[in-house]
Amino acid sequence: MQRHPLATAHKQQGFTLIELLIAVVIVSIGLLGHAALQIQSVNTAQQARFAQTANVAMLDIVQRFSSMPQAALDGEYDASNLSDGAAPFTSVPNCATQACSRVELAQYEISDWFSSHSEYIPQLRFSIAHNANLVTVTMTWDANLSGSGVENCASDSSGASHQCSEVAVWLR
Repeated sequence: MQRHPLATAHKQQGFTLIELLIAVVIVSIGLLGHAALQIQSVNTAQQARFAQTANVAMLDIVQRFSSMPQAALDGEYDASNLSDGAAPFTSVPNCATQACSRVELAQYEISDWFSSHSEYIPQLRFSIAHNANLVTVTMTWDANLSGSGVENCASDSSGASHQCSEVAVWLR
């Protein structure tokens, strides 16, 4: 009786070190890919949160000037900080506690709006301008947290793009 050659071979027990290292490398590559996707997901969620907050801010300023349509049509709400990003009308009186003129009230509304929303929207810049019965509000913000401000939604010198939003409201 002749024995089969495989019957005499020793049965292998466990893994070799090479097989174990290859398995670790494959699992590591998969985990790094997953981590990269997680980071991208967090960044996208953060940008969406900024965009949602900016939409709320846009609605807020529209409601503020719509409550005084004649002041908006007379240009009393016209303001812009697109070029420098500075807070507008910092020396306006507090119209919530004292009597103000219509111009001062419009400036107070813009100043209050900006201070309320710039804390939650990075590098918030805006422009409010009227042309006849059309009031246009433009906003831009640094959704990527690049740290640089731009006047429009184009890319800055570092290539970081800023998100923007614009709305035009017809007043009568």
